[in-house]
Amino acid sequence: MCKYRRCLPAALALLAAIGFSGFQELNAQEIPADTEASATVPLKEFQFETIVVTADAIDDEQQEIESRELRTHKVVDLAEILSDELVEVQMIRKSGYGNEVSVRGFGQENIKVLLDGGTLEGACGSRKDPSLSHINMLTVQKLTLQEGPFDVTKPGCLGGYIDVVTRKPEEGFHGEVLGKVGSYGFQSGGFTTTGGSDKVQWLFGYNYSESGQYEDGDGNRLWSVREGQAASYSDEGRDAKSFQKHDVWGKLQFTPNENSTILLEHSYGKANDILTPRVVFDTEEELTNLTKASWEIRNLGKLSETLTLSVYRNEVDHSPFQEYRNVAVPKNNEVESVISGGAIQNVTETDFATLTYGIDWYHRDWWGDVYNSVTGQKLNDVLIPSVRSLNLGGYVKMDKTFDRLSLGLGLRYDRFRQEADEELKFTSAVTDVNRNVDHLVGGHLSFRYVLNDEAMLFGGVGRSYRTPTSSERYIQGNPKFFGNPDLKPTANTEFDMGFLYEFKGVKVQAKGFYSSLDDYIYQENSVAGYKSYTNIDAHIWGGDVKASVDLSDVFSLEGGIAYQKGVKESFPDNNSDDDLGQMAPLKGMLALNYKSDTTLGRQGSGLFGTVEWVHSNASKNVDADAGEKPLDAWDIINLRMGYRYKSYRFNVGMDNVFDQQYTVANSYEWDVIGGTGASPAIVSEPGRFIYATLGYAW
Repeated sequence: MCKYRRCLPAALALLAAIGFSGFQELNAQEIPADTEASATVPLKEFQFETIVVTADAIDDEQQEIESRELRTHKVVDLAEILSDELVEVQMIRKSGYGNEVSVRGFGQENIKVLLDGGTLEGACGSRKDPSLSHINMLTVQKLTLQEGPFDVTKPGCLGGYIDVVTRKPEEGFHGEVLGKVGSYGFQSGGFTTTGGSDKVQWLFGYNYSESGQYEDGDGNRLWSVREGQAASYSDEGRDAKSFQKHDVWGKLQFTPNENSTILLEHSYGKANDILTPRVVFDTEEELTNLTKASWEIRNLGKLSETLTLSVYRNEVDHSPFQEYRNVAVPKNNEVESVISGGAIQNVTETDFATLTYGIDWYHRDWWGDVYNSVTGQKLNDVLIPSVRSLNLGGYVKMDKTFDRLSLGLGLRYDRFRQEADEELKFTSAVTDVNRNVDHLVGGHLSFRYVLNDEAMLFGGVGRSYRTPTSSERYIQGNPKFFGNPDLKPTANTEFDMGFLYEFKGVKVQAKGFYSSLDDYIYQENSVAGYKSYTNIDAHIWGGDVKASVDLSDVFSLEGGIAYQKGVKESFPDNNSDDDLGQMAPLKGMLALNYKSDTTLGRQGSGLFGTVEWVHSNASKNVDADAGEKPLDAWDIINLRMGYRYKSYRFNVGMDNVFDQQYTVANSYEWDVIGGTGASPAIVSEPGRFIYATLGYAW
């Protein structure tokens, strides 16, 4: 396999050349303008209820979940809605709040999270505050999931990305008030409102949410996860809430003319007492400040259809502590992550193709220190040794449609520099390396071919990268646990193929992929007696099938099945298990939906309901040498129902109706902030969860 791996970059370059040749050849056979409209099959939007597959050749791996669907779920955090809606997405459960997802086997840093296109990261080395936890649901217009390396406009997207697209200000006066209550003391209330004239528009919102500790299907509360392990919960911790969170946000938009829009935005979040039994620290306080300014100019002339300029600054202050834990010497950390970035992008429509090109950059400064909570003494002043990361990138992509065939070609270059400003006092025992500069060239070639009015094929080949995190290269936990500055970026060369069919009320989509991973970053128990990170070669393959059928005007049936498998091709020290960690087993979903736009003959009213079955096979192909454990298969039933009358909306639901005990996330991913590199505890899912939502919009 390895000898073929070295041929993949050359194959990608060859395919790119073929693609350019194909563009020229097909262009010579293009249908004249006066006959093209009647001969060309119109582009379609294929929709699986809440999932939209765009008809762009380059974006057939892209799916969206719109804001109206977010309100039908309990949505304690955004990771849950992605796992609930998409069969190929698996939850990485960490606590009652602040969870992550894995997409087709790509989780944590291997799947990028963006906020309106800008890079967003948490501050915790143990990822107790993953990116999605910093975004409030009421700010969201839609969630976009891009699978695979098929978008060169975003940096560092190894297995794809999740882009959270937020609401924009509107003219007039509109708003929404939304309240939620649920099991285990969950409650959330907030509002968002927008308005203005044709020249100036504004948006403002606020939300508060909190929850007690949930119980799993066996009746065990969240604190019990730590029983029998280090840093178990004290009596005070057993009685503590799971989390409390305030969010406030505002936007101001100027439209001086029909061709120009200037948008200024800021959001602030404050969370307190977030319990994270997966690791040995909870979070005392977490402050989030997300700021962005953008300027979009349209119709500048032949060379610019749309010119966009943007800058952003995302700051997260993270304060882990052990007040609720049984420890001999309680500790607390002070950690801060500041990401500043920007982008300039231009779209040009030519007679030959649509060209999109631009440059982007981001700079991250990340530091963290450890203190004795009793004396205030600084115990480790280089846990995260003030690591500065700078990425400069440029890209160009071209999209062209020839009758039934659409082609997409993208190229991207990044220069990534990373360096620790403070002493690497533990790493220095094995290497003198600190400053790293990486040059990364990636791209993709993709296609979409419309077979007829009902069916289309799509696929492509692409190559993308993700650079090592500051933690993986520079964490300084103790003499037996530290980062590896010699780490190389991971490269993903991926092949995707899919088929989409729609006829009357039947829709079917099937996708398959193969990802060849060079220098995949993996945990290692070194033969020298310390824990760190290393590069290995591996591959992931899998696919999913989704289908829906309209049974009548009001009833529909939809379902899906997804599977992926990861295999090591080279191995870390003290690990001979072929299985790659963090691979979710086969997952299936089947739902019966009811939806009526009129209820009891009343106009402006609607009723919907869903009965859903979710299944997971047992996790057997686990990396036992990395600390993973086999997990049992599980089946759960979820119910959702809602009623809309004019501007009012009422939703109720029950997840895990039969109160099943089940677990979705395994124990790979070291407890970095704990300083020891211990394997985390496995956190089971909530038992029966009943919730209700009442909203009013105007």
